[in-house]
Amino acid sequence: MIHHEVVSGVVPESVFFIHGNLASNRWWYPAEEVWKKQAAGKSYSGSLIYGEFRGCGQSTAPKSSEEVDLHLFAEDFIALLKSLGAGPYHVVGHSTGGLIAALMLAKEPTLFRKAVLLDPVGAQGVTFDSSMIAAFEKMKLDKDLTAAVIGSTIHNNNAEADFFRQVVVEDAFKAVKAVGHWVLEALDGLDVRGDLKSVKHEILVLHGEHDKLLPEGDSQALADLFVNGKFERIADQGHCPNIESPEKFVNITRSYLFS
Repeated sequence: MIHHEVVSGVVPESVFFIHGNLASNRWWYPAEEVWKKQAAGKSYSGSLIYGEFRGCGQSTAPKSSEEVDLHLFAEDFIALLKSLGAGPYHVVGHSTGGLIAALMLAKEPTLFRKAVLLDPVGAQGVTFDSSMIAAFEKMKLDKDLTAAVIGSTIHNNNAEADFFRQVVVEDAFKAVKAVGHWVLEALDGLDVRGDLKSVKHEILVLHGEHDKLLPEGDSQALADLFVNGKFERIADQGHCPNIESPEKFVNITRSYLFS
């Protein structure tokens, strides 16, 4: 079961959002408040649609590592959006969700309009050393360690903030036990450049200036891979602009998608 949420009447055209590894739909909630504020007094027909990939949030946990595959995740979401029957959709993906979003464009091009990829995993995946795999195993047993790891991805994070403690950490601790290091393994050695080079959608690849998790060069290379790709660095942001500065994230996304 792939859990999804729909917030209607907030945008001119419907947008599908995909979170990153160890996250959930709730990572989009700070930005949702901005979308709603900007929609006040307007008659919009589009919806914000959030989807959680296997093992995250309220979606069904995978039973084995064979079920943790970015192509499979992309197909899950394509099936979900087709069942909603309200396309074509814009798509926004963060981190691992960014690469999933790109694969969706390649697999079902007529289902989508524009895309925004926020600090995405690059087309050649990510290679983690054995210490990161070991850390993920320890995180399953230690919520404080989970908080430290996930907090390190958020620029200028306030570890005492209610949203961080009650949403970000709780969802990460649940997901690390459900999907664990399987996503890391799925990204190691991945190369989807051949899948993405034919994508013709307009795509904006964003990368936080202070992102310490993923290299900016991977985002630039991903943007260059697309026929109509564009790269933009976000000043004063880290890996998670959707949480760090929701208003800035929404303004950039709105301007690109609906212009």
